[in-house]
Amino acid sequence: MCNGCPSVWGKVNRIVGLCSITASGGIIVAVMGVVMAYEPSFERTDVIDALCMEIAELVGMLSPQAPLSTSPTLRRELRIQTIYSSLVIEGNKLDERAVSAIIDGKRVLGDRRDILEVENARAAYDLIPELDPHLLEDLLRVHRVMMGGLVPDAGRFRSGNVGVFNGETLIHAGTPAAYVPEVMGGLFEWLRTTRMHPLLASCIFHFEFEFCHPFSDGNGRTGRLWQTLLLSRWRSVLAWLPVESTIRRRQADYYEALARSGATGSCESFVEFMLEAIRESILPYTKPLSSQDMARTRALAFLRDNPQSTVAQLSQYLGCSKRSAERTVAQLKEKGVLKRQGSPRSGVWLVRSPGL
Repeated sequence: MCNGCPSVWGKVNRIVGLCSITASGGIIVAVMGVVMAYEPSFERTDVIDALCMEIAELVGMLSPQAPLSTSPTLRRELRIQTIYSSLVIEGNKLDERAVSAIIDGKRVLGDRRDILEVENARAAYDLIPELDPHLLEDLLRVHRVMMGGLVPDAGRFRSGNVGVFNGETLIHAGTPAAYVPEVMGGLFEWLRTTRMHPLLASCIFHFEFEFCHPFSDGNGRTGRLWQTLLLSRWRSVLAWLPVESTIRRRQADYYEALARSGATGSCESFVEFMLEAIRESILPYTKPLSSQDMARTRALAFLRDNPQSTVAQLSQYLGCSKRSAERTVAQLKEKGVLKRQGSPRSGVWLVRSPGL
């Protein structure tokens, strides 16, 4: 059932507030405006169970010594990927290098709104360690930070009706504004009390949130951040997982899954897509690193933090010969993640995010 359909909501209006229908057809029962119960429309499938088991195994393979767990440089690069990808999905025109520069506090040329979106997103993601994923007030706080200066009602539920668009195509009309507080209250109550596995709960929440579309703008980027927050409370290392990058690469599939789940009135299709995206995002970090991979990772971290350093200094840092350091630099250049700007004596190293 599509909760944005006027004919459906016309019928709901006539039930005098005793019953509201959620985005995917779940039910919220309310008396005198107090939410009493909520249940999303969802059935587990063999595919969903298999994906959950596979992801759990992959997460178990993430070594405490792996760069994803220990490297501040890698985490920074992944956060740049996350912010860049989430905003590109929303139409931001800045490239990844400009996003990186803004996050570093540097001035860049570009549309002021695009720049502000990056600054806001960075501030919002920086809040993750202190947020309570089960607290509706914290969701409003994130939206206020994410959309401050971009919309007049940042941090407040919308007062008018909106829709989910893929370009010019309407995917879904959001919950009528009058019902948004009730639906979101029920959704967060369910999130607090559900016994579902966090993987499933995060995906279901993401779907219900997007289809309620509680804000006038910024729903997509806020919903994706909130799923990352939920995953991070299951396994803290997942706070840095660039799921948004996978969604960007499969953006058409993302919107198709949203539309298909909305059309059927149940969110299995969207949950399957998001589990696939999470699996794809984890895979590159579960492979054991060879000694060469480790040397390249350490070299990138050193050259990023010391852009004016020499190959001789790099070899000292790596504890290898100058010849070995030169081979490592050549491999990084060949992969397109390292570039020398200027002369060998006075130039600087430019490090690009790996994995894009």
